[in-house]
Amino acid sequence: MKSNPKNFKFKHSLGQNFIVDEFLLEDIADESGITKDDFVLEIGPGNGALTRCLCDRAKKVVAIEIDKSLIPLLKSNLKDYENVSIINADFMELDFNIILNEFPAPRAHIKVVANLPYYITSPIINILLQNPYVSEMTLMVQKEVAERIVATPGGKDYGILTLACNYFADTEMIMVVSKDCFFPKPKVDSAVVHFKKHPVGADLRRGEFHEPDYDQLFKLIKASFAQRRKKLLNSLTNAGYDKDTVAHALSELGFDENVRAENLSLDDYKHLLTFFI
Repeated sequence: MKSNPKNFKFKHSLGQNFIVDEFLLEDIADESGITKDDFVLEIGPGNGALTRCLCDRAKKVVAIEIDKSLIPLLKSNLKDYENVSIINADFMELDFNIILNEFPAPRAHIKVVANLPYYITSPIINILLQNPYVSEMTLMVQKEVAERIVATPGGKDYGILTLACNYFADTEMIMVVSKDCFFPKPKVDSAVVHFKKHPVGADLRRGEFHEPDYDQLFKLIKASFAQRRKKLLNSLTNAGYDKDTVAHALSELGFDENVRAENLSLDDYKHLLTFFI
C-alpha cells in the first residue's frame, strides 16, 4: 500500500498526516485490544493503512472520512475486506445513528481507534467521552495534549481536559510516536492514549446523569481554572461563588486558603460542589 498516494495533495486544513511506519500501525491495532467480537469506529482513516490492521482483528469496522478525494483510494485499498463500511462525512456533523446502523445489533460497546487531526482533537474527544455507545478509545493525539489528558494533580499539565477525561474514563498513555513516522511530517511528536470508559455511559443512555450534575460540576471546575495563577479562593469568588462558603469548603476538604485549582482531584471537586447545591 502506498502511504503517499500518487498525485494526492495533502490538505493542511484537515490536518492530514498519514502514518508510514507499518510496525507502528500493527502496534496501535494491538494496543487497542480489538478482537473478533468487537465493533470498531475509525475516524479519519486517510489511505486505510490502519483500517486494514483493524479489519484483520475486528468483527466490523466503520471508517468515517471527511475528504471526498480519499474515498476512491480507501475503497481500492480495502476492497479485500467485507467487514468494513466507509462513510464520507464530517464526524463532527454526522448523526451517530447513521454509524450505529452500520453495525449489527447489539452495538452498545463500540471501540474507537483514530489518528486525530491536531486542530480538532479536543472537540472530538469530548463528543466520544459523552457518547453512551462508546466503551473504549485508542487515540493518536499531539504529545502535548496526551500529557494533559493523563496529568496528575499539582502538575503544570493538569487542568480542565484532564478532569473531563477522568470524569468519563480511565486514561493511559501507551506510546509516544515520533513525527518521523508520518508523511507529511508534523512539527511535533504524537502519543497514543487509551481511554476505558466508566459505567456512567449506561446512565447517560437512560437519561440519568445527576450524581454529580455534570454541568454544575464543570461550571465550578472552569471557574476554578479561569485564573490559573490565582488562589482557588479568589478565582471562585471572582466567578460569583460566596467567599466564606468557599473558604469553609476548602477547610473541610483539608486545604488551606492558598490552594490552587491544579491541586484538587476530581473527587475533591465533586465534594466541593456539594457545598453549593
